[in-house]
Amino acid sequence: MEPKPIRGKRAKRTILSLTVTLVVIILLIGFFIARGRDTGDPASELPAEKPVPVQTITIQARDMPIIVEAVGRLLPDRTVTLSALIPGEISRYCCDVGDLVAEGTVLVGIKPTDYELALAEARGNLAAARARLSAARNAFNRFEKLLPREVVSRDNFDKVESEYKTALALEAQAVAGVDIAEERLKKTAITAPFSSLIAIRHIEIGQMIGMNDPIMTLIDLSRVRLRVFLAEKDFVHVDGSDIATVTVEAYPGRAFNGRIDRLDVKADAATNTFGVEILIDNENLLLKAGLSARVRLTVDTIPDAVLIPQNAILFRENSREVFIVDEDLTAQLRTVKTGQTQDNLIRIIKGLRQGDRLIVKGQNYVKPGNKITIKDQM
Repeated sequence: MEPKPIRGKRAKRTILSLTVTLVVIILLIGFFIARGRDTGDPASELPAEKPVPVQTITIQARDMPIIVEAVGRLLPDRTVTLSALIPGEISRYCCDVGDLVAEGTVLVGIKPTDYELALAEARGNLAAARARLSAARNAFNRFEKLLPREVVSRDNFDKVESEYKTALALEAQAVAGVDIAEERLKKTAITAPFSSLIAIRHIEIGQMIGMNDPIMTLIDLSRVRLRVFLAEKDFVHVDGSDIATVTVEAYPGRAFNGRIDRLDVKADAATNTFGVEILIDNENLLLKAGLSARVRLTVDTIPDAVLIPQNAILFRENSREVFIVDEDLTAQLRTVKTGQTQDNLIRIIKGLRQGDRLIVKGQNYVKPGNKITIKDQM
């Protein structure tokens, strides 16, 4: 029975020893923590946050032109389809599709034989009428002298006078017949009414045509028209003095100056848009009918506008935000109100001012209060 007390004493000493050891460890930990705080040991502090690399611009206010843009297709300044003024057989055509012709150039010939014979006949009729008129005039002059002397009767004089008047009328009719025949003969040669390009040839040699049958379609490309349609909100700002700059997909990088030539006075009922026609000089005939084109109309200018790149804006659900950099290179979040766009720029109505340093690249990795490092390139 003696050994039991011995084991109890050993257990108590073991527990006491462990308790003392634990207390010493806790005290040592507390000492080192307190010592680290007092000395500012970097090992005891959290690591400093690294600056975020970004690119920035300094905002400069400038005049902002208000641009209205629209697309359409180029049209000839003038288009005309020549028609036959007399019936007949096509004997020749002197020009074909794609040819550039000057005003007065003969394009198509109708066989003239019948019209030449008609003119010869009309001239013969005129010669006969003039001979008859000459005889009637002589008789009238003679009877006019004899009537006062009562050598001829009144009835005979009246008869001669009537024949003279008839001869005068027949001579005038014969003159008109010659004029008509000459005019019809001229119409066998169909000419260009203005300098133009031949767009369509409607006839073939040997084809019989009637009056008003189409012969050729001509287009004038010395100037071209661009017809576009604008919504009401844009159309109300347009007037005839606005500057028009036209670009064509077929000629990237080139711009053509135009002027507003016509404004519709009523809206299109189907689309509720208004038509605008722009006239463009095309002396070198570079622009072709049917090409797709875009016009930029400068309708107004906003002075001292704050413009920034659109990609600098952070689009939130109900707001638009940007980051600027303050004097100590810290990022600050700004809520902005935006306005009109121009190419890749957008106008800031509220929230920024001239001189602000705006983050334009890297803003997606920035948080308010972050330190910033500015890079030339990223």
